[in-house]
Amino acid sequence: MNLLPKVKHMEVRAGFLAKKVICPDVDGMDRRLAAALEKLPCDAAGTKLKIHVSGHGGEGYELIIGEAYIEISAESSAGAFYAIQTLRQLLREEQVPCLQIRDWPDFAYRGFYHDVTRGKIPKVETIKKLVDNMAYYKMNSLQLYVEHVFEFQETKALWKSAGYLTKAEMQEIDAYCRENFIDFVPSLSTFGHLHDLLEQEQYKHLRVFQGEERLPNFWDARMHHHTIDPLNPESFEVIKSLIDQYAPCFSSEYFNICCDETFDLKCYGEKGYDVGRLYVDFVKKIVDYVQKKGKKVMMWADIVSEHPETIAELPDDIWFLNWHYGDDAEGIREDVEKFSMSGKSQIVCPGTSSWNRFCEKTDRAEMNITQMIGNGYRCGALGVLNTNWGDWGNIGSLELGMYSMVLGAGKSWAADTEPDKAFYGMVNSLLYGAEDGVRALKAVSALQDRIKWTQVCKNYFLHRYNNGEGMEFLSGDEVQAIQREYLKISGELSGESWGNDEYRRELLLAAEGVCVMAELSAKLAGYGLERVSNTEEWLCKYREKWLEKNKASELYRIEELFLYYEQKACRAV
Repeated sequence: MNLLPKVKHMEVRAGFLAKKVICPDVDGMDRRLAAALEKLPCDAAGTKLKIHVSGHGGEGYELIIGEAYIEISAESSAGAFYAIQTLRQLLREEQVPCLQIRDWPDFAYRGFYHDVTRGKIPKVETIKKLVDNMAYYKMNSLQLYVEHVFEFQETKALWKSAGYLTKAEMQEIDAYCRENFIDFVPSLSTFGHLHDLLEQEQYKHLRVFQGEERLPNFWDARMHHHTIDPLNPESFEVIKSLIDQYAPCFSSEYFNICCDETFDLKCYGEKGYDVGRLYVDFVKKIVDYVQKKGKKVMMWADIVSEHPETIAELPDDIWFLNWHYGDDAEGIREDVEKFSMSGKSQIVCPGTSSWNRFCEKTDRAEMNITQMIGNGYRCGALGVLNTNWGDWGNIGSLELGMYSMVLGAGKSWAADTEPDKAFYGMVNSLLYGAEDGVRALKAVSALQDRIKWTQVCKNYFLHRYNNGEGMEFLSGDEVQAIQREYLKISGELSGESWGNDEYRRELLLAAEGVCVMAELSAKLAGYGLERVSNTEEWLCKYREKWLEKNKASELYRIEELFLYYEQKACRAV
């Protein structure tokens, strides 16, 4: 049977469920459970389904299926909701055996973190579909990464060029999450990663680093020199204003203040300041302000890990988000163990490895997610926050990060989950509705491995603006290998139809995009290769798919790059 996450205990009994149509008893039921039951095949003549909720704590449940009845007993409404998700998956089977399932999660916090700041802002309906997926795989927390893409008054001048989410949209997402037993936690940059805010003329004086003008490579520039000055009293006033505008959109009791990668504080270190002291003093002010609003604080753990002497000064009830995105098993183990020895609460944060790409990097994601969550479980972490970043324009679709999301969901519920043949089969059935969906994903992932989006971008900025490092190109043989592999993938996928066919369509578009990248790079290098893709045709499809699911955001930047390559590029001298 295809069940994700896998269940803790299942006893299969004699006989089979006679009718896979359900007649639930909804009298007095939590309305959220009644809504969840509507996703089951229901009929007044169907199998009787009774749900008993014993309390308000815990997420465990028991599911019993007989030939003519179904019973759910749960510790809370959330537990009953997860039992319904298990039942939804069971009813997909050709025959449902009589059985008893007892199940509960290994981690209390099971979250997904999605970047909406770096170029692509999803529409509300896209986020709702993400929430549906998360609920199906028993996740219980969502965070959206926000720097400037909200209707902050301080960033009003950026709304037209970058796009933004409104208060009403955030509140709509919050309400939808609550209906699906998902806590929508606000996540806001409040110390580092404030580049676009601080690039505005009226706020430039609040940057720690004052020695650099705007670079043509906006994607790279956004990742550097983005720390607000903790010694300028105006800085905290700006941060308070951002929090005041953002916090009311959310019903969650938590608030993620981020405070990661405050690189530019080294400028003060060069002047003799204690960087750890500067950091922790400003963070304590932010923490105190958020706590006075009745919120519990989350924050990234990277800087306190660099300055362990400061962590004791921060309140014990902070949840520290300990991130590591590489595939170094020993490094991951050391990071998780080291933080566990601090005595502070940690959430382990792996990643989908989908940034800087059209398609998630499956080999690294599998290694990273399994190692981070496995070590987190061993070291007593409170939970998991699987991250989906959007560096360098967020060119990939949300669908092509979902395999890694599902792996994180499965392993955060059942920590012994591994990305093995059995897991692939369940993903093929439940996520893709295809016999070989995972194999196709891995083929496109391997194709993307052959050419780096970041290098394509750097070549563009150097050629167009004479800005950046030297160009690097694939060889003609490497480009031809990409063409051959693309044609193979395209030929196979074009002849298929999946149960969840949007994943197949996105894989086709991603594979074609990789081929376009390679061929345009060959053109810039002066190779005389015959093309098998068409830039403008692909870009038209890419734009249509983007706007179907997202706001325009910074799509124009990606279009400018590809059209420049197509129309202007010639051999660099």
